[in-house]
This record gives sequence, structure tokens and C-alpha cells, in this order.
Amino acid sequence: MSSHFELLELECDAPPYVIVRACRKLGLMSPEDVRWCRKGRHRKRHHGWISFLSNPIWGRLLGRTDAAGHGCTCGQSLPELECYAFTFQNGDEVEYEIGQCLRCWTIYWEKA
Repeated sequence: MSSHFELLELECDAPPYVIVRACRKLGLMSPEDVRWCRKGRHRKRHHGWISFLSNPIWGRLLGRTDAAGHGCTCGQSLPELECYAFTFQNGDEVEYEIGQCLRCWTIYWEKA
């Protein structure tokens, strides 16, 4: 029997593990065990004044609904992302926008 092993290449769509682990303290459900998706891969982000109008709250007030394909993989609408600042022991700080689907617990994120 040959013992030929190939390297397995994995692609991870989560932020660094220290951020994932810290999300439990933010109240996210099982952050170490659920799917993470970078929000930018699901919806194009707008910059400038158009981002104000593309806000989901304005969309609802104007009678817009989410376009097809802009939902969670389980069929729910994408969760609202909240901005969190994480401070490392060395004093560095980084901000992430994070939200979790209430149905399948997928966590959507984007570096702010």
C-alpha cells in the first residue's frame, strides 16, 4: 500500500481566529462552529452618498425589497451588520461589521 499524501488546500472565509473567538462575548451563537461569510462577496458595497440611500432602512421606507440573491443561503434576508471594535493586548485596534442569521446562524462580516 502506498502512503502518498497530498496537501489539502483550504479556503477560510472567516476573520482571524482571535476575532471569531471574541464574538462569543458579543452574544453570537457558536461563532467557532458556524459558517462565516464575508459580506462583500454577497452584496456590492456602495461608497459615498449612495451608501446613505442603499441603507436597508431607507429601502424599506421607500418600498424596496431585497433583490434576488441578496439573502442568506438558508433563504432568510441578510442580517443587519453592527460595527464592533476589537482591541488587542498590544493596543492595536481593528473594526469589523458583524451580523448573524437568526435561522442558520451563519455569520456575515466585513472589515470596517
